[in-house]
Amino acid sequence: MDKIAIFGGSFDPVHKSHIQIAKLAFKSLDLKKLIFVIAYTPPHKIKQYAHIKDRISMLKLAAGNIQKAEISLYEAQKLETVYSYQTLDYFQNLHPADEIYMVIGSDSLLDLPTWKNIDYLASRYKFIVAKRAGIEINKNVKYLDRCVFIDKGIEDISSTIIRKLIKEDHKKAAPLLSEKVYNYIIQNGLYK
Repeated sequence: MDKIAIFGGSFDPVHKSHIQIAKLAFKSLDLKKLIFVIAYTPPHKIKQYAHIKDRISMLKLAAGNIQKAEISLYEAQKLETVYSYQTLDYFQNLHPADEIYMVIGSDSLLDLPTWKNIDYLASRYKFIVAKRAGIEINKNVKYLDRCVFIDKGIEDISSTIIRKLIKEDHKKAAPLLSEKVYNYIIQNGLYK
């Protein structure tokens, strides 16, 4: 049974930590492939800052050179909120012989009990958890037995900080983004 990882997010914008997590997931689990799933409207986010077309373009620029990685527009094309259990069921149906994992950050691990149909989701799928700075995971965390941790440190970057930096002085955001994504943001006047 091969392993496929689903890495969902708004990617608003996609940054170096997203790509680092994807590459580490490949190394940690010997994945058959990793599928980036760009959300149209994630259930836990109030708004998106860049248009869906721009977020797709940036993700293609950032992830285009990762071998065995794909980008899915499954959620984006629905033009509505799609829940994680629906997305993972969709990919399990596409790949019935494979084991489906979901890539999340350790901050999301702590929020899992609030997710829609989480008991169903956690009973069918496992999580690849990227540790984030300042997030403590103790042995009492729910669904810990369904998790595989990426043990290497991940750069602590957030899309929120990048958007703030671009507004203040876009040059400060450059080291946090791939050169192609940074150039795309500047050329298209995003996050001003």
